[in-house]
Amino acid sequence: MRVLLALFLVLLNPYKEEREVVVTKKMITVSGQTSIGGFDCDYAKNSLKDTLIIDSPLKSKELVFDIPVQEFSCGNFLLNRDFRKTIKAEDYPHARVRVKNLKSNYGHYSCDLSVDIVGKKLHYKDLPLKRVADGIRANLVLSFNELELEAPKKLGGLVKVEEELKLEFNLSF
Repeated sequence: MRVLLALFLVLLNPYKEEREVVVTKKMITVSGQTSIGGFDCDYAKNSLKDTLIIDSPLKSKELVFDIPVQEFSCGNFLLNRDFRKTIKAEDYPHARVRVKNLKSNYGHYSCDLSVDIVGKKLHYKDLPLKRVADGIRANLVLSFNELELEAPKKLGGLVKVEEELKLEFNLSF
């Protein structure tokens, strides 16, 4: 009975041990659909040495990523130009992502995520993260309306971008 009680207390211990991981790569993908197909625009940064703390009792620790919007790649120069024009890269040359309060719970992860893009600050509290082979992943679905942007149209409206954008954040350890 004592062994069962001790095991129960260990499993339900609210005081988790703080762990540090070194983030070696970050990748952000923006994807969407048009009336003629899909698109993916990526930003990746390798050879990082940023430290991310999991289960920290201090809520103030955060990891900040400053992302130059000009470095997103959509596959060709026409798509790159249209993407940068749509997200107003001239007016807002940087996007900023903050990861804060990273928590683990029996193989599941969550964090507080802030995204500052096109002059809008978006906050996500306790955003669920998915554990992947080389790190963690977060998925968000945004709309042009939410960002106060207009979905681009080409060829007199024959080619339209759908209202929904998917953002995927990958951090590799």
